[in-house]
Amino acid sequence: MINALNIKNFTEFSEAQFDFSDGLNVIIGDNSTGKSHLLKLAYAIAYVWHEAKAEQEEIPGHISSGGSDSWWQRRLAEKLVKVFKPDKLGNLHRFGQGTETEIEATISCANESQACAIKFQFSETSKTEVKLIQKPRFFPATMPLFLPEKEVLSWYPGFTGFYKKHRLAIEETYYDLCEALSYPLLESPKTMLIEPLEKIIGGQLKLELDRFYIHYPKQGNREISLIAEGLRKIAILTYLIANDSLKTGTILFWDEPETNLNPRIMKQVAELLLQLVKNGVQIILTTHYLFLMKELSLQVNNSKGNIPAKFFSLVQRKDQVNHIQVESGERLPDLQTIVALDEELAFFDREQAAFYAAKGRKS
Repeated sequence: MINALNIKNFTEFSEAQFDFSDGLNVIIGDNSTGKSHLLKLAYAIAYVWHEAKAEQEEIPGHISSGGSDSWWQRRLAEKLVKVFKPDKLGNLHRFGQGTETEIEATISCANESQACAIKFQFSETSKTEVKLIQKPRFFPATMPLFLPEKEVLSWYPGFTGFYKKHRLAIEETYYDLCEALSYPLLESPKTMLIEPLEKIIGGQLKLELDRFYIHYPKQGNREISLIAEGLRKIAILTYLIANDSLKTGTILFWDEPETNLNPRIMKQVAELLLQLVKNGVQIILTTHYLFLMKELSLQVNNSKGNIPAKFFSLVQRKDQVNHIQVESGERLPDLQTIVALDEELAFFDREQAAFYAAKGRKS
């Protein structure tokens, strides 16, 4: 689990600290406040941290000398560049600031009584390497998952091989997700999590000859490209659960789950997210959608403390250029600034003003 993330001079952030819940974490804010950047940064660190498992020594859960400082410095830089796709690593530095970008992440593992941290820096001139300040002592047991805004099922065929061979301007989060989808299915997947989602899509996701289909009980297979994009995203979740990519100990990052989904489905998605938390999955997501924010907050509140949760609002300070302030609380009402709610209330005021103005003209 990611316990905390502290950043200085990174993209939109001058300085920010995030103390995450080990359950549900919801990040909201206006455009250009760094929501997706925060998500991608945490994912890239968690990915490399888990990747160090290949460098382990004989003592289970500890990193060997093979995971040298130079290995960490190279892999962190590589993953950040592949996930963010800047021309060079230094472009992730906060624009126009001369001091170092400093990033510190704290992760805990189930087999450790205490958490450990990784800390590194880079400057505006950095190209392919970070400066490692602190190296972690152990790594997470499971690979993190990142669900980007767009689904990947429709262009899955041959994508991983093509991505490896060619230099593409596509974020590596899409490649990583396709890799996770390529794993074989479990003999006995967790049907209690999958069945509610299959009811939404009306069928079962199948992979045949490197192509995905929705199999309908009476009609048979239908090409995934003919299925609504929102339902494809739901189908991805069913497959990741079925092949054990999404399981206890996984950190699930999801950028704007609401994309192409209507409110009826979002209620069911919210229920699934909280069920995943109950099953030991840490979730960190971003959203602009007030309905989803309120639904998650309501369900967390109804759980009476059984579901750990944290809500974050990223606020652009008007008195300071390019300074993002972080507000946080265990429930949505704990936040002082909710842009989506402010806009909804402002719209209501405009709507009422227009109604009474029209009524006045008629009279």
